[in-house]
Amino acid sequence: MKKVSFRKTQEWTREILKNYFIVEGNTLTAELYYDTFAELIDQSMGNDKVEKLNETLFDKINEILALVPRKYQIHFSIHIKNLGEYEFEEVEQILKRNLMLKIYGFTLERKRRHITSLSLLLGGVLLLLASYFLSRLEWPQLIFDVINISGTLLVWEAADVSLIERNEEIKKVKQYVKKVKGIHLVLDPIKE
Repeated sequence: MKKVSFRKTQEWTREILKNYFIVEGNTLTAELYYDTFAELIDQSMGNDKVEKLNETLFDKINEILALVPRKYQIHFSIHIKNLGEYEFEEVEQILKRNLMLKIYGFTLERKRRHITSLSLLLGGVLLLLASYFLSRLEWPQLIFDVINISGTLLVWEAADVSLIERNEEIKKVKQYVKKVKGIHLVLDPIKE
């Protein structure tokens, strides 16, 4: 089997990315197209003053972030044909606020997972201590084994949540902060 050099791999990656994105140096421009701004709005949440976007746009952003290597920063150019009742500047502000809300959601989820892992760790340690003291009593071995295994599982689950899942949440936040260079709105009027 023939070895492929690192440089050749980078060239292939760049050529593949050029098929889907505008590549300029280490910056990619991802163009996303929508007919109306209304298709991006979550009608079930928000009020007249604040619009919450649905996951359509963010699912596409997450998909692109997963495809693009770390060395590239991504500029998202969102093309919308019809803004409806919204003004251009208003839509830009809605996009920025929703991006900040998304990052805040990742941060909040990370805190929740941290609290969960601490709770699991505390429960596991307490069960392991209980199994240690119960092993000295003349209770059936089965009770001791169930408590010991339960405590061990809780400690392992705490380690999984705090080390593995927490790192995934941190990675998501870093991707949004480091990779997303900007989101730019482009009004593409309907041509008749």
